[in-house]
Amino acid sequence: MPDFYFYSCYNILMKIDYIPYLRKMCGHSLVISIGLTCMIIDKEKELVLLEKRKDNGLYCFPGGSIDLGEEVLDGVKRECYEETGIKLDELTLFMIRSGEKTRIKYPNGDETEYLDLVFLSYVDSDKIIFNPHDDESTRIEFVPFSHFPEPQYCLKGTAAAFNKYMKGDFKVTIDEVKYEF
Repeated sequence: MPDFYFYSCYNILMKIDYIPYLRKMCGHSLVISIGLTCMIIDKEKELVLLEKRKDNGLYCFPGGSIDLGEEVLDGVKRECYEETGIKLDELTLFMIRSGEKTRIKYPNGDETEYLDLVFLSYVDSDKIIFNPHDDESTRIEFVPFSHFPEPQYCLKGTAAAFNKYMKGDFKVTIDEVKYEF
């Protein structure tokens, strides 16, 4: 995760890695974080990009937490680039999820509840070369829509977003309620 800068109480510019910084203060206690996720689709070939997480073995879309001072679109692009090496251009807000259904307890004991912003991006999978810049995943691949894993093998929210896409529901939803903007 990239570092960010902030001014301490002594007006000294300091560089820190946000999530470890937060965890030093609160340990494994429940915290809230803004999650940024992107469902990357090859529409023509009916493929969806999935990664298999190293920490819990579950499948998910690329994403992670926003950094302090970072804008949302920059954050989701950064997370996707770090985890896959893909530089995304076009992103569309697809859904927003929050509350207990987004709560995750990680294998190391950290517990986080997310305000998760899920985006949609279309790509040509033939032009993609994976080059991850982190080691959060054991596998990154495009899979046919028909081979999407069962929900129990997915990180919370992953199957719900994919099922919404498969139903042709492209209106932005907030906690499963449709809104028009």
